[in-house]
Amino acid sequence: MGRSRSMTAFDRKVFRIVRTLPPGRVTTYGRIAMLIPPPHGVDPLSYERVRARWVGYAMARCPEDVPWHRVVNARGNVSPRPGFSTAFQRHLLELEGVKFNEAGQIELWVFGWDPSPAAAPGVKA
Repeated sequence: MGRSRSMTAFDRKVFRIVRTLPPGRVTTYGRIAMLIPPPHGVDPLSYERVRARWVGYAMARCPEDVPWHRVVNARGNVSPRPGFSTAFQRHLLELEGVKFNEAGQIELWVFGWDPSPAAAPGVKA
């Protein structure tokens, strides 16, 4: 998938974290964002309010080798990605063994994976 702009340092950090997600597990945009400090010159309080959205923007333009389908919203729902349906994302997750409840959500306490700084070395650097 082509990107509409150059990859930023923030994007690279997001992708590095997402590449560590094991098959059959998911994480949220917010959990990824918590590992990435505010970019230089960005007010930390303002960044805290938008950081999960920034991760979403990065994921919308991720390279093909990033397992984008393993990132879901805070409620455990899949979110549309340009060029792919939510049904396709769900299918990819189900192929990895992720289960959805009757409401179509992933139970994060079962399938969630909390990336830690140790799981994503060098991200905060």
